[in-house]
Amino acid sequence: MRRRDLLDLAVGLSAVGLAGVGCASGPSLVPIGGENVDPAEIDKDPMALMPSGVLVFGKVDLIALFQTPIGADIAALVQSLVPLGNESGFVPGRDTERSFLGVYAMQGVDFCAVTQGRFDVEAIRRAADARAATASGLPLVKSRYGQFDLYTVGNIGFVPLTSRTLLSGNETGMRRALDRLRFKRLERSVPEWMVTLSETKESSFVVAGDFGASEVMTPKSPEKKPPFEPGPTGSAAEPVLEAAAASFPFLSGLRALRLLGNFLSPGLNFAGALTYASPEKAQAGADSLRHLAELAQWANLLTSFGFGATIAPAQIALQEREVAFTQAVDTAIARAFLGLVAQYVRRS
Repeated sequence: MRRRDLLDLAVGLSAVGLAGVGCASGPSLVPIGGENVDPAEIDKDPMALMPSGVLVFGKVDLIALFQTPIGADIAALVQSLVPLGNESGFVPGRDTERSFLGVYAMQGVDFCAVTQGRFDVEAIRRAADARAATASGLPLVKSRYGQFDLYTVGNIGFVPLTSRTLLSGNETGMRRALDRLRFKRLERSVPEWMVTLSETKESSFVVAGDFGASEVMTPKSPEKKPPFEPGPTGSAAEPVLEAAAASFPFLSGLRALRLLGNFLSPGLNFAGALTYASPEKAQAGADSLRHLAELAQWANLLTSFGFGATIAPAQIALQEREVAFTQAVDTAIARAFLGLVAQYVRRS
Protein backbone atom coordinates (compact mmCIF):
# COMPACT_ATOMS: atom_id res chain seq x y z
CA MET A 1 0.00 0.00 0.00
CA ARG A 2 1.48 3.37 -1.03
CA ARG A 3 2.02 6.09 1.56
CA ARG A 4 -0.46 8.35 -0.26
CA ASP A 5 -3.05 5.59 0.01
CA LEU A 6 -2.25 5.25 3.71
CA LEU A 7 -2.78 8.98 4.26
CA ASP A 8 -6.11 8.79 2.41
CA LEU A 9 -7.05 5.93 4.73
CA ALA A 10 -6.05 7.97 7.78
CA VAL A 11 -8.12 10.93 6.60
CA GLY A 12 -10.97 8.50 6.03
CA LEU A 13 -10.70 7.44 9.66
CA SER A 14 -11.07 11.08 10.67
CA ALA A 15 -14.07 11.58 8.41
CA VAL A 16 -15.84 8.54 9.78
CA GLY A 17 -15.08 9.74 13.29
CA LEU A 18 -16.65 7.87 16.18
CA ALA A 19 -20.25 7.93 15.05
CA GLY A 20 -20.46 4.19 14.37
CA VAL A 21 -19.22 4.53 17.31
CA GLY A 22 -5.38 -30.60 15.78
CA CYS A 23 -4.93 -30.73 19.53
CA ALA A 24 -6.52 -32.53 22.41
CA SER A 25 -9.61 -30.75 23.63
CA GLY A 26 -9.97 -29.11 27.01
CA PRO A 27 -12.88 -29.51 29.40
CA SER A 28 -16.23 -30.02 27.73
CA LEU A 29 -17.91 -27.40 29.89
CA VAL A 30 -16.79 -24.08 31.35
CA PRO A 31 -18.77 -22.49 34.22
CA ILE A 32 -20.33 -19.10 33.51
CA GLY A 33 -22.39 -17.35 36.15
CA GLY A 34 -22.80 -20.60 38.06
CA GLU A 35 -23.99 -22.50 34.99
CA ASN A 36 -22.08 -24.62 32.50
CA VAL A 37 -21.73 -23.52 28.90
CA ASP A 38 -20.23 -25.12 25.83
CA PRO A 39 -16.68 -23.78 25.21
CA ALA A 40 -17.85 -22.92 21.70
CA GLU A 41 -19.61 -19.94 23.29
CA ILE A 42 -16.22 -18.59 24.37
CA ASP A 43 -14.48 -19.54 21.15
CA LYS A 44 -16.98 -17.87 18.83
CA ASP A 45 -16.79 -14.46 20.55
CA PRO A 46 -13.47 -14.04 22.39
CA MET A 47 -14.02 -10.27 22.64
CA ALA A 48 -16.79 -10.97 25.14
CA LEU A 49 -14.11 -11.99 27.66
CA MET A 50 -12.61 -8.49 27.67
CA PRO A 51 -13.48 -6.59 30.89
CA SER A 52 -15.45 -3.37 30.70
CA GLY A 53 -13.77 0.02 30.96
CA VAL A 54 -11.10 -0.61 28.31
CA LEU A 55 -8.86 2.41 27.66
CA VAL A 56 -6.79 0.95 24.82
CA PHE A 57 -8.04 -1.96 22.73
CA GLY A 58 -6.05 -3.84 20.12
CA LYS A 59 -6.37 -6.71 17.70
CA VAL A 60 -3.41 -8.45 16.04
CA ASP A 61 -3.26 -10.95 13.18
CA LEU A 62 -0.66 -13.29 14.69
CA ILE A 63 -0.33 -15.40 11.56
CA ALA A 64 0.82 -12.32 9.63
CA LEU A 65 2.97 -11.11 12.52
CA PHE A 66 4.94 -14.34 12.92
CA GLN A 67 5.76 -14.31 9.20
CA THR A 68 7.62 -10.99 9.53
CA PRO A 69 11.36 -10.53 10.28
CA ILE A 70 10.46 -9.74 13.91
CA GLY A 71 8.35 -12.89 14.24
CA ALA A 72 11.14 -14.73 16.05
CA ASP A 73 11.49 -11.85 18.54
CA ILE A 74 7.75 -11.93 19.20
CA ALA A 75 7.87 -15.71 19.71
CA ALA A 76 10.71 -15.33 22.22
CA LEU A 77 8.69 -12.72 24.15
CA VAL A 78 5.61 -14.96 24.19
CA GLN A 79 7.68 -17.92 25.37
CA SER A 80 9.04 -15.82 28.23
CA LEU A 81 5.51 -14.84 29.27
CA VAL A 82 4.09 -18.35 28.80
CA PRO A 83 7.11 -20.36 30.02
CA LEU A 84 6.25 -23.87 28.88
CA GLY A 85 8.58 -26.56 27.63
CA ASN A 86 8.28 -28.75 24.55
CA GLU A 87 6.14 -31.17 26.54
CA SER A 88 3.28 -28.67 26.36
CA GLY A 89 3.15 -28.94 22.57
CA PHE A 90 2.81 -25.14 22.43
CA VAL A 91 4.71 -23.27 19.70
CA PRO A 92 3.56 -19.61 19.45
CA GLY A 93 4.43 -19.11 15.79
CA ARG A 94 2.60 -22.28 14.81
CA ASP A 95 -0.34 -22.46 17.20
CA THR A 96 -1.64 -18.88 17.53
CA GLU A 97 -3.86 -17.06 15.04
CA ARG A 98 -5.13 -13.79 16.50
CA SER A 99 -5.14 -11.89 19.76
CA PHE A 100 -7.36 -9.25 21.35
CA LEU A 101 -5.69 -7.00 23.91
CA GLY A 102 -7.00 -4.50 26.43
CA VAL A 103 -5.30 -1.94 28.68
CA TYR A 104 -7.15 -0.74 31.79
CA ALA A 105 -6.77 1.44 34.88
CA MET A 106 -8.06 -0.90 37.59
CA GLN A 107 -5.31 -1.07 40.21
CA GLY A 108 -2.70 0.80 38.22
CA VAL A 109 -1.96 -0.05 34.59
CA ASP A 110 -3.52 -3.47 33.99
CA PHE A 111 -3.89 -5.52 30.84
CA CYS A 112 -5.19 -8.79 29.49
CA ALA A 113 -5.15 -10.59 26.16
CA VAL A 114 -7.44 -13.22 24.69
CA THR A 115 -5.54 -15.31 22.16
CA GLN A 116 -7.05 -17.80 19.76
CA GLY A 117 -5.36 -20.69 18.03
CA ARG A 118 -4.84 -24.39 18.71
CA PHE A 119 -4.02 -25.40 22.28
CA ASP A 120 -3.65 -28.79 23.91
CA VAL A 121 -5.16 -27.69 27.22
CA GLU A 122 -4.32 -30.81 29.21
CA ALA A 123 -0.72 -30.92 27.92
CA ILE A 124 -0.28 -27.23 28.79
CA ARG A 125 -1.62 -27.81 32.30
CA ARG A 126 0.61 -30.84 32.85
CA ALA A 127 3.65 -28.92 31.62
CA ALA A 128 2.83 -25.94 33.84
CA ASP A 129 2.21 -28.13 36.89
CA ALA A 130 5.56 -29.86 36.39
CA ARG A 131 7.59 -26.67 35.94
CA ALA A 132 8.61 -25.17 39.27
CA ALA A 133 10.71 -22.34 37.83
CA THR A 134 11.32 -20.53 34.56
CA ALA A 135 14.51 -19.90 32.62
CA SER A 136 14.78 -16.52 34.37
CA GLY A 137 14.84 -18.25 37.75
CA LEU A 138 11.47 -16.84 38.81
CA PRO A 139 8.99 -19.41 40.10
CA LEU A 140 5.98 -20.41 38.04
CA VAL A 141 3.15 -20.11 40.55
CA LYS A 142 -0.17 -21.91 40.30
CA SER A 143 -3.10 -20.31 42.10
CA ARG A 144 -6.83 -20.88 42.16
CA TYR A 145 -9.39 -18.21 41.29
CA GLY A 146 -12.93 -19.51 41.46
CA GLN A 147 -13.02 -22.55 39.20
CA PHE A 148 -9.87 -21.56 37.30
CA ASP A 149 -6.14 -22.28 37.62
CA LEU A 150 -3.90 -19.24 37.05
CA TYR A 151 -0.22 -19.73 36.19
CA THR A 152 1.91 -16.65 36.86
CA VAL A 153 5.55 -15.60 36.72
CA GLY A 154 5.89 -12.46 38.78
CA ASN A 155 2.71 -10.57 37.96
CA ILE A 156 2.25 -11.94 34.42
CA GLY A 157 0.50 -15.18 33.59
CA PHE A 158 -1.99 -17.21 31.60
CA VAL A 159 -5.10 -19.36 31.91
CA PRO A 160 -5.86 -22.08 29.34
CA LEU A 161 -9.63 -21.92 28.83
CA THR A 162 -10.46 -24.08 25.82
CA SER A 163 -8.65 -25.83 22.97
CA ARG A 164 -9.15 -22.62 20.97
CA THR A 165 -8.83 -19.81 23.53
CA LEU A 166 -6.13 -18.83 26.03
CA LEU A 167 -6.27 -15.88 28.44
CA SER A 168 -3.13 -13.99 29.51
CA GLY A 169 -2.19 -10.71 31.16
CA ASN A 170 -1.29 -9.39 34.57
CA GLU A 171 -3.12 -10.84 37.57
CA THR A 172 -5.66 -8.05 37.93
CA GLY A 173 -6.50 -8.03 34.23
CA MET A 174 -6.93 -11.82 34.10
CA ARG A 175 -9.07 -11.91 37.25
CA ARG A 176 -11.43 -9.26 35.91
CA ALA A 177 -11.76 -11.22 32.67
CA LEU A 178 -12.47 -14.43 34.60
CA ASP A 179 -15.09 -12.58 36.63
CA ARG A 180 -17.07 -12.32 33.42
CA LEU A 181 -17.21 -16.11 33.38
CA ARG A 182 -17.97 -16.39 37.09
CA PHE A 183 -20.72 -13.82 37.52
CA LYS A 184 -21.92 -12.42 34.20
CA ARG A 185 -23.52 -13.39 30.94
CA LEU A 186 -20.92 -13.69 28.22
CA GLU A 187 -21.57 -10.54 26.19
CA ARG A 188 -19.36 -7.80 24.80
CA SER A 189 -18.50 -4.68 26.75
CA VAL A 190 -15.96 -3.33 24.23
CA PRO A 191 -17.40 -0.11 22.70
CA GLU A 192 -19.03 -0.70 19.34
CA TRP A 193 -16.82 1.83 17.53
CA MET A 194 -13.75 -0.13 18.63
CA VAL A 195 -15.31 -3.38 17.42
CA THR A 196 -16.12 -1.79 14.05
CA LEU A 197 -12.55 -0.53 13.70
CA SER A 198 -11.18 -4.00 14.53
CA GLU A 199 -13.13 -5.45 11.60
CA THR A 200 -11.34 -3.25 9.04
CA LYS A 201 -10.22 -5.46 6.16
CA GLU A 202 -6.58 -5.69 5.04
CA SER A 203 -5.31 -4.49 8.43
CA SER A 204 -2.89 -6.75 10.27
CA PHE A 205 -3.32 -4.85 13.51
CA VAL A 206 -5.71 -2.30 14.95
CA VAL A 207 -5.44 -0.07 18.02
CA ALA A 208 -8.23 2.06 19.49
CA GLY A 209 -7.95 4.37 22.49
CA ASP A 210 -10.79 5.86 24.53
CA PHE A 211 -9.68 8.77 26.72
CA GLY A 212 -13.07 10.45 26.94
CA ALA A 213 -14.30 9.54 23.46
CA SER A 214 -17.98 9.95 24.37
CA GLU A 215 -17.32 13.67 24.74
CA VAL A 216 -16.32 13.99 21.09
CA MET A 217 -18.72 11.54 19.47
CA THR A 218 -20.07 12.85 16.19
CA PRO A 219 -23.41 14.38 17.25
CA LYS A 220 -26.74 13.40 15.73
CA SER A 221 -28.02 16.94 16.11
CA PRO A 222 -26.37 20.38 16.52
CA GLU A 223 -27.80 20.64 20.04
CA LYS A 224 -25.65 17.70 21.14
CA LYS A 225 -22.43 19.16 19.80
CA PRO A 226 -19.90 19.39 22.65
CA PRO A 227 -18.28 22.76 23.45
CA PHE A 228 -14.86 23.54 22.04
CA GLU A 229 -13.41 23.82 25.55
CA PRO A 230 -15.03 20.94 27.48
CA GLY A 231 -14.21 20.23 31.09
CA PRO A 232 -12.65 17.06 32.53
CA THR A 233 -13.96 13.84 30.99
CA GLY A 234 -13.70 11.63 34.05
CA SER A 235 -11.56 9.17 32.09
CA ALA A 236 -8.92 7.48 34.22
CA ALA A 237 -6.45 8.07 31.39
CA GLU A 238 -6.88 11.85 31.25
CA PRO A 239 -4.56 12.83 34.15
CA VAL A 240 -1.94 10.38 32.89
CA LEU A 241 -2.05 11.84 29.38
CA GLU A 242 -1.93 15.42 30.66
CA ALA A 243 1.09 14.60 32.82
CA ALA A 244 2.83 12.91 29.88
CA ALA A 245 2.02 15.94 27.71
CA ALA A 246 4.79 17.82 29.50
CA SER A 247 7.22 15.73 27.43
CA PHE A 248 4.94 14.84 24.51
CA PRO A 249 2.59 17.79 23.90
CA PHE A 250 0.48 15.96 21.29
CA LEU A 251 -1.12 14.00 24.16
CA SER A 252 -2.75 17.08 25.70
CA GLY A 253 -6.48 17.14 25.09
CA LEU A 254 -6.43 13.78 23.30
CA ARG A 255 -9.81 12.06 23.52
CA ALA A 256 -9.65 9.17 21.04
CA LEU A 257 -7.15 7.19 18.99
CA ARG A 258 -7.78 5.04 15.92
CA LEU A 259 -4.86 3.21 14.32
CA LEU A 260 -4.66 0.68 11.48
CA GLY A 261 -1.51 -1.02 10.26
CA ASN A 262 0.16 -3.80 8.33
CA PHE A 263 3.52 -5.57 8.25
CA LEU A 264 4.53 -4.76 4.67
CA SER A 265 7.85 -3.15 3.66
CA PRO A 266 9.75 -1.46 5.24
CA GLY A 267 8.43 -3.30 8.31
CA LEU A 268 5.43 -1.60 9.91
CA ASN A 269 3.02 0.86 8.31
CA PHE A 270 0.54 2.91 10.34
CA ALA A 271 -2.47 4.98 9.33
CA GLY A 272 -4.26 6.67 12.18
CA ALA A 273 -6.40 9.49 13.47
CA LEU A 274 -6.33 11.40 16.75
CA THR A 275 -9.44 13.17 18.04
CA TYR A 276 -8.97 16.14 20.38
CA ALA A 277 -11.18 18.08 22.76
CA SER A 278 -11.09 21.20 20.55
CA PRO A 279 -9.71 22.47 17.22
CA GLU A 280 -7.08 24.41 19.16
CA LYS A 281 -5.88 21.24 20.88
CA ALA A 282 -5.85 19.45 17.52
CA GLN A 283 -3.74 22.21 15.96
CA ALA A 284 -1.28 22.00 18.84
CA GLY A 285 -1.23 18.21 18.54
CA ALA A 286 -0.53 18.36 14.81
CA ASP A 287 2.28 20.87 15.35
CA SER A 288 3.76 18.64 18.04
CA LEU A 289 3.69 15.59 15.78
CA ARG A 290 5.35 17.51 12.95
CA HIS A 291 8.20 18.49 15.24
CA LEU A 292 8.41 15.22 17.14
CA ALA A 293 11.72 14.29 15.53
CA GLU A 294 13.22 17.47 16.98
CA LEU A 295 12.29 16.65 20.55
CA ALA A 296 15.31 15.93 22.70
CA GLN A 297 13.56 12.92 24.23
CA TRP A 298 13.00 11.39 20.80
CA ALA A 299 16.57 12.02 19.68
CA ASN A 300 17.93 10.52 22.89
CA LEU A 301 15.70 7.49 22.43
CA LEU A 302 17.01 6.85 18.93
CA THR A 303 20.60 7.32 20.11
CA SER A 304 20.11 4.82 22.92
CA PHE A 305 19.15 2.16 20.39
CA GLY A 306 22.72 2.12 19.14
CA PHE A 307 22.05 2.16 15.43
CA GLY A 308 21.89 4.80 12.74
CA ALA A 309 18.39 4.11 11.46
CA THR A 310 15.97 7.01 11.42
CA ILE A 311 12.21 7.21 11.23
CA ALA A 312 10.83 8.73 8.04
CA PRO A 313 8.80 11.93 8.54
CA ALA A 314 5.15 11.30 9.22
CA GLN A 315 2.50 12.61 6.84
CA ILE A 316 -0.06 14.65 8.76
CA ALA A 317 -3.42 16.20 7.86
CA LEU A 318 -5.54 18.43 10.11
CA GLN A 319 -9.31 18.92 10.00
CA GLU A 320 -11.08 20.65 12.90
CA ARG A 321 -10.59 18.38 15.94
CA GLU A 322 -9.08 15.51 13.91
CA VAL A 323 -5.42 14.86 13.12
CA ALA A 324 -4.78 12.12 10.55
CA PHE A 325 -1.30 10.69 10.14
CA THR A 326 0.71 7.93 8.51
CA GLN A 327 4.06 6.51 9.53
CA ALA A 328 6.36 3.84 8.10
CA VAL A 329 8.77 2.17 10.53
CA ASP A 330 11.85 0.17 9.60
CA THR A 331 12.12 -3.39 10.91
CA ALA A 332 15.26 -2.56 12.92
CA ILE A 333 13.46 0.20 14.80
CA ALA A 334 10.42 -2.00 15.32
CA ARG A 335 12.68 -4.66 16.85
CA ALA A 336 14.22 -2.08 19.20
CA PHE A 337 10.79 -0.87 20.32
CA LEU A 338 9.79 -4.48 20.90
CA GLY A 339 12.77 -4.85 23.21
CA LEU A 340 11.58 -1.87 25.25
CA VAL A 341 8.08 -3.35 25.46
CA ALA A 342 9.51 -6.67 26.62
CA GLN A 343 11.50 -4.92 29.37
CA TYR A 344 8.41 -3.05 30.55
CA VAL A 345 6.21 -6.15 30.58
CA ARG A 346 8.77 -8.16 32.52
CA ARG A 347 8.97 -5.42 35.15
CA SER A 348 5.18 -5.31 35.53
